[in-house]
Amino acid sequence: MAPKTDPKAKGKKKKKTKEELEEERRLAEEAARLAEEERRRLEEEERKRLEELERQRQELLGVHLGAEADRVNAEKSELESLLGQFALERSKAEEQQKQDWEWNRFLSCTYIPHPQDRVAMSDFIAMMQGVYDGVLTEAMTAAQDCYHLIDDCQLFRWKAHQRMDDDAETMFCKDVSTLHELVNTRIDRVTAHILHYADEHANDKGEVQLGLKQDDFQWAVWVNTSKNPRMKTVDMPQLQMVVEIPKQIALAPIAMRVQHRKGDEFFARCTNEFMAVGGVLYVDLLSLPPPSKKVKQWVLRQVTPLAYNVSRIPYPIPPAGADPLTYKSEEEPPPLGFTLPFTNDVVLPEGPLQVGWWDAKENAWSTQGVTDAAYDAGSETLSLHSTHIGPLAIIQSRARLLPYRMWSVRPTGGRNGATAAVTLDVGLAEPLVFEAGPGYVQLAAQAGTTWPQLEQLAGRRMQPAALLQALSRHGLHLLPEDRDAAYVGMSLKERAAEEALCADLGLLCGVFLISRARWNQAAKAEECIARISEVLDWEEGGRTEQRHLERIFSKEKEDGERRVLAVMQRSTRGVAFCDALDKREELPALPGHETVESVQACMDTVWGEVHANLMSLLKGPSLQTEALASGPLPARLQATPESLELVRTTNPLLTQVVGQLLALLRVFTSARAAEESAAGKSDPGLWDKVAA
Repeated sequence: MAPKTDPKAKGKKKKKTKEELEEERRLAEEAARLAEEERRRLEEEERKRLEELERQRQELLGVHLGAEADRVNAEKSELESLLGQFALERSKAEEQQKQDWEWNRFLSCTYIPHPQDRVAMSDFIAMMQGVYDGVLTEAMTAAQDCYHLIDDCQLFRWKAHQRMDDDAETMFCKDVSTLHELVNTRIDRVTAHILHYADEHANDKGEVQLGLKQDDFQWAVWVNTSKNPRMKTVDMPQLQMVVEIPKQIALAPIAMRVQHRKGDEFFARCTNEFMAVGGVLYVDLLSLPPPSKKVKQWVLRQVTPLAYNVSRIPYPIPPAGADPLTYKSEEEPPPLGFTLPFTNDVVLPEGPLQVGWWDAKENAWSTQGVTDAAYDAGSETLSLHSTHIGPLAIIQSRARLLPYRMWSVRPTGGRNGATAAVTLDVGLAEPLVFEAGPGYVQLAAQAGTTWPQLEQLAGRRMQPAALLQALSRHGLHLLPEDRDAAYVGMSLKERAAEEALCADLGLLCGVFLISRARWNQAAKAEECIARISEVLDWEEGGRTEQRHLERIFSKEKEDGERRVLAVMQRSTRGVAFCDALDKREELPALPGHETVESVQACMDTVWGEVHANLMSLLKGPSLQTEALASGPLPARLQATPESLELVRTTNPLLTQVVGQLLALLRVFTSARAAEESAAGKSDPGLWDKVAA
């Protein structure tokens, strides 16, 4: 019989010896070492593989970019003489224009300096700063001169912008700001002088109310001499204006000054989306200087700082002893009411009228506290109530007309003609049509019928920047800036790329139809896309009417006559064809330079092949392969020699103004994004209202 074992002893494991534990540790460390070596070996192999791929990519990319640079340089050399001739003709025309402008200024006997004459500008500003006016008409004439100079500076500011001369643009912007300050200073000084001698302007009842209207500048002042609590309104007959005043003002020993000035001096520094239209109404409460005293035949006047400058009183008027700079009323003050004539040459936005006051602390227009704003078109009268004084104006969004629904360019002068039309659909009753010719652009006469407010502007030949500035003053602001993009969800395009393609499209304006591309906004910031269609049938002026353009770009034929091509500006590298017609379901991606395969794809496709400009691109692809030669693309992606010759002979002054107009309109940044409009096949009617 086997001996009995202890159950507790069965479950016990034999304790490992020190040698066994050491061996296990050694084996584990060896396994870890081998695993680490394997990891490092694999990492090294992967590094070498990636390094080899990068070497191959760089080598292939060097070949590709080298061939691209050779091609682009050769094309630039080929067109250097022609483009140089264009530049020479444009320079001569610009010099002649400058001489004509100077001659007209000479005939007008004006002392207003040329904005580019910096010495004369400095002298003018210094002279204006040193004058203390005692005569209102002289001060208002000086203000009018400043406004004329402001208009000139604004024009040269946009010319500098077109040249990408940032220093000059900044200089002219600073001039505009300085001139606005000069106007404020001169008017404040003459107002102080008038208030200092207010007793000399009193009528038989002892009332002091003066006013003057001189061109676009209006000024009036009322001195509260009666302090009558029952006074409800102040009439300013010189301006045909009535101001409703609360009791607080009726009882205060103050003066109230009202001005209406053209333009918007706050435009450049406004931090929200609004701009003033139709001018700005300035309402100020002013401190009165000590009253004069009559002693026998003498009139004694105490000379204080108020004799030379005004002192503004905030509203609501602070109580005695309160600091006017820090005083804040706990309750909203009663509003002032204004009824005044309003210019009938402004295209006001549809919907409720917005009137705002300038918030100097925020550098922004605000509508808080402004109520009952209304415009009576029959009597051409604006009325409103406001708990705020200071600058008041009808305001609208700078981005009111953005993004553009559609834009297009078409020749209008027939074969070898020298005119073109740029059509812009901004969601108004009718698209805006700009008629361009050698060195000028004008708003089509039809605009004066659709909008009577534009009657005096339609048909006037102007420079692109001057015309767009004038339209802005009439309420149609079409000079988009980077700061406007956030308010309408636009994607900014690189300025150099956008302006390069605008200038290039200008060269085609006499021979090709040009239109917005649906996928432009979906492309990269450095890429701009447009669609073009060659005009081949020139009989009876060619198929160049707006209805022809709409039908051609709606059908988007890819072969044969009236076919549509999509062209892309690829940063500053040049232009290329892209397969981005509107009827595509998505933006076809062009091969990039990220991998060996993508670089090779770039070398094996005509899509994205960069050329110096559109004239070179439209000669056809430079890529020569058997597969390409046997396919339809070579014939499709080129213009006829006859059309290219017509492009070469198109008036360079016409092509310049069309390019400038497109660049100022920023048609690539400001066009509607793909998701905001249907593809061409599903939305052929964007232009239907024009065709009708």
